[in-house]
Amino acid sequence: MVVIMKQNTAFVNKKRSQLDGLFIRLIVDYFFMQSYLKKNWIAFLVLTAVILIAYFNSFNNGFMSDDISILQKNPNLTFSYFLQPPLRIMHNLFVFISYKMGYNVPFFYRIINILFHIGTAWAVYFLFSLLLNPVVAFFSAMIFAVHPILVESVAWISGGVYVQYSFFIITSLICYILSKKNARLYPVSIGLFLLSLFTAADKAIVYPLILFVYELSQKSLRKNWKKLIAYFILSFLVAGYYFFGGDVAYRFLEIKTSYYQDRSFFNPLIQIPVAITSYLQLIFWPDKLTLYHSEMSFGQIEYLIRMIGLIGLICLIGYCWKKNKQLFFWLLFFIISLLPTLTPFGISWIVAERYVYLGSIGVIGVIGYVLGGIMQNKKTEGIGYMIFIIIILGLMTRTIMRNMDWKNEDTLWIATGKTSPSDPKTHNNLGDVYGRWGNLKLSAEEFKIAIQLNPRYADAYHNLGNTYQQMGSSSAALEQYQLALKYNPNLWQSHQNIAAIYFSQKEYERAEQSIIKAIQVFPNNPQLHVNLGTIYLFMKDRVKAEKEFYNALSIDPNNQQAKLGLLELRR
Repeated sequence: MVVIMKQNTAFVNKKRSQLDGLFIRLIVDYFFMQSYLKKNWIAFLVLTAVILIAYFNSFNNGFMSDDISILQKNPNLTFSYFLQPPLRIMHNLFVFISYKMGYNVPFFYRIINILFHIGTAWAVYFLFSLLLNPVVAFFSAMIFAVHPILVESVAWISGGVYVQYSFFIITSLICYILSKKNARLYPVSIGLFLLSLFTAADKAIVYPLILFVYELSQKSLRKNWKKLIAYFILSFLVAGYYFFGGDVAYRFLEIKTSYYQDRSFFNPLIQIPVAITSYLQLIFWPDKLTLYHSEMSFGQIEYLIRMIGLIGLICLIGYCWKKNKQLFFWLLFFIISLLPTLTPFGISWIVAERYVYLGSIGVIGVIGYVLGGIMQNKKTEGIGYMIFIIIILGLMTRTIMRNMDWKNEDTLWIATGKTSPSDPKTHNNLGDVYGRWGNLKLSAEEFKIAIQLNPRYADAYHNLGNTYQQMGSSSAALEQYQLALKYNPNLWQSHQNIAAIYFSQKEYERAEQSIIKAIQVFPNNPQLHVNLGTIYLFMKDRVKAEKEFYNALSIDPNNQQAKLGLLELRR
């Protein structure tokens, strides 16, 4: 009995000691954060202020590009919709919250992006403070906060996924580094990595390579390699799901059906030098910012310059491996973060500004390191501060100007037309712009240019048909709709418009055939059933007409046209 009591007492003392140790660590962590925030609150406040100033004129920007089909005009925005696809469930959750808060008000969606951008800037400052010093951290975080290459990710609602997954990656990296002194942060780091995977799995899967290079740069890989196993396992599992679960096949199908392009394999010897040097060019001189970087055809001399630039970057990384392990890590951080978009499979654009949101931190860190070195030298301190102020003011001005390009659909495509004149999507969208302005002649010309650039561009044929219809030329419109369906038989809008032309010509049987084809593509569209019911009314087939009006009401019980059709039948 005495032995048992002694064992129990020892057990209780051990547990009490563990709890006391945990309590002490919590107190230490709390006061460490309190001390850190007290010492650095001005830096966090300044970062927040410059971001709000830089993006203030984007607050009232509208829905643009993918935002319109995904958010503004999507009738299926239910909770179940936001659960798909599962590998973007975190991003979808934030969109769902914004949807519940503001429904069709773009501000509520965009503010999520801006808040995450502020959080990422804070995390960048914290990370550089850990790995370098507070001076470099502040310079780097400030440049990151206002750099215009990031506008596409922050000001464009659909680009917010890149801001969100990057925030989780950087905070996971911070926790991983701190876990060497506080083991309780290791599972937190893994948890944040999981959040990044469930935000943008196809981009976040390279994170374990970043950790690998970090340990390599710290000369601690042999000691800590076991800590990386969990990250690699998660990454491999998600990569397997992504590649074999249909996501890649879906991306190929999306490119073919949405952009009418049979994407061939890219030649890595061309793709990689062009992409890497283009990103570096836009980071150091962000003048030609655009949604579609289509001007990717270079002569031999310019390609040779870009290849030399890539080789120079590789040589610089090799030099930093010997001379400066920190710069070695940040330069590889830049390249590794871009790896998912540098595949030869043709499932990504060669260059897109949103792709480099995370990777820009690596290059900006190197810039901050150089600026910090200049400012910490008393002889060049004044010049360094002057350079820094000029850089920040210049970048902030460019960001404010770029926000104006993203104000609405019209301003976006006008701006894109100046920088991406060889992209058919640009001209198709410009055709829509001029059509809204009432300039039908110029609208038709833009659609024709889009077709010249991509003869299989079904949407451009359809839009040209709409323009001809507005011009009063039904025969020309009919020809364009038929060409649109040749390249995309699932374009139900063309079937519907063909039916409308035949209906106006009193060719009711042809109109019936076309609208039935439209319903086969989009059976849950109540308006299509109303149109078919109306055709049957004119064909004197009251039974079929009544059936279609009821079909419309089963989809939309408040459809007034279907109710009026039924009233007409009862007369």
